[in-house]
Amino acid sequence: QVPLIRETLSQLWENDMLPAIWFIFSRRGCDAAVEYIEDCRLLHDCEASEVELELRRFRMQYPDAVRENAVKGLLRGVAAHHAGCLPLWKSFIEELFQRGLVKVVFATETLAAGINMPARTAVISSLSKRIDAGRQLLTPNNLFQMAGRAGRRGIDTVGHSVLVQTTNEGPEECCDVIFAGLEPLVSQFTASYGMVLNLLA
Repeated sequence: QVPLIRETLSQLWENDMLPAIWFIFSRRGCDAAVEYIEDCRLLHDCEASEVELELRRFRMQYPDAVRENAVKGLLRGVAAHHAGCLPLWKSFIEELFQRGLVKVVFATETLAAGINMPARTAVISSLSKRIDAGRQLLTPNNLFQMAGRAGRRGIDTVGHSVLVQTTNEGPEECCDVIFAGLEPLVSQFTASYGMVLNLLA
């Protein structure tokens, strides 16, 4: 059985596992997930008022950067974060998330590297992603990179990682990836004459 997004979200809410970063491997999937649960209210009245105020300020400053189709979800505490969003909008979402005014961010895997968005839980929607030749299972490195977003330093004593069962993979495939062992990191650094000259300059 494949759990629905609403069911999984209600479990996270009931078990005090929010805020969460929810990894979906397509931009369209992230936007669709926001629309699907935009009626779920995750913010208290005072938080919703604060988001509304911040959105009004943002709209006055950057009117062309607002994603109108994402506003309803944002006022409920849900947002998408992917390469299809303008950088200004992504920064705005990141700031609201850090302040606890966005409870769930649906994001592509690029969010797993480098951006400071502390979450209590990382939800991984699938253990495989679609490529040109069909579907490809995540590597242990990819999986642990995303799972490593769970747990806020100085706030949480533990972080939660949720791997959602799909029609393509279940517990056995999950164990295969988890216990396969991490692949060694290979440096891509190469020194060139130009780099040396720049360093000397």
